[in-house]
Amino acid sequence: MHRSIAILALLLPVFIQAAWTDVGAEFEFYRESPATAALGSCGLSLGQDPAAWGYNPATGADAGTGLLLKHTSAFVQNGTISNDLLGVTYLTRFGALGGLVYRNGAGNIYLTELPDTTRPAGPDNRPFAADTVTASDWAGQAGAVFNIRRLSLGASLKFFYRNLVAAKGFGLGADLGVRYSFDWGLFLGARLANVSASPVFWDTDSVDYLVPRGALGGMQEFTFSNTKLRLYLETEMGFMGIDSLEMTVGPFYLRPRGGLEILIYDVVALRAGRGDYGWTVGAGGAFKGFFADYAYRGHDGGLKGTHLVSLGYLF
Repeated sequence: MHRSIAILALLLPVFIQAAWTDVGAEFEFYRESPATAALGSCGLSLGQDPAAWGYNPATGADAGTGLLLKHTSAFVQNGTISNDLLGVTYLTRFGALGGLVYRNGAGNIYLTELPDTTRPAGPDNRPFAADTVTASDWAGQAGAVFNIRRLSLGASLKFFYRNLVAAKGFGLGADLGVRYSFDWGLFLGARLANVSASPVFWDTDSVDYLVPRGALGGMQEFTFSNTKLRLYLETEMGFMGIDSLEMTVGPFYLRPRGGLEILIYDVVALRAGRGDYGWTVGAGGAFKGFFADYAYRGHDGGLKGTHLVSLGYLF
């Protein structure tokens, strides 16, 4: 017990020093499942399904051996972003092995040309859409989690390929996670994404880096007969931030989020939360190993919402 708390205390400064501000890594957030998304993207403390590897590898063993297929559709009326994901988990004697394969696509990107390229654009030389293209991201991730009594330690390696039309690139990275559970239903989790400042090598001979992103959070579970109530609270944190999204506490930029889940007979789940960009709601059901989840994520600022659906099976 004391040793586990000491490990968490030693890791805490590392997570506090992690920066959040890399907008270029936003494409990684599509690794989450509808169950996690419906909770305001709170996934540090409990792995809802085999997509847990994408949020905190320390929770990868929670759902058990199984697989998940997910589809996401966002901003349909403003330019479609779609995401398809396969997540798998295999339980072992020490914990679990697993990973993800996914693709993000941003469509309805118009390439414009001028009728007369020798003159500047104007009322008599208006640009027109010459072609429609799609930018895409392909990624794979493999992870492992070691369960040591109440302590879980996880790590994952990932590879991604980015086609942004004007440039193409590939990158490598690693995530680390830790989670500790108490006997009164409290779970505390932490994650450091892109722990080595993941590089992206572009065909333009330039290199970008996905900066480390730290996160801390917890979940408290209450049991009432055949019903469980789970309350989630967590935050991304760093020394830099995006003013329109973060709040500051002293020198730290925080991006807090929270959620709640009602689980009835371990069959039906009702979820709601507040995430980085707006309110979220969702529901899920399970029967004889099969499960299905749905989430709707609203977006502040007038953008249309995001729909996430998934199907899976746990052996």
